Amino acid sequence: MTESEASTGKQDYYSKRAAQERALAERADDPTARRIHVELASRYAEIVEQSVPA
Repeated sequence: MTESEASTGKQDYYSKRAAQERALAERADDPTARRIHVELASRYAEIVEQSVPA
């Protein structure tokens, strides 16, 4: 596996995690749980953005 393939795999993973956390936030009844899921989604999205080559 090349470094580029590994990077793409990580981007895919963190993109999926961000989407999962957004979905969990939408379904959360508890405001605290919703806020935590939104925060996690944001952090995963930041990881993806930082891993994109400039």
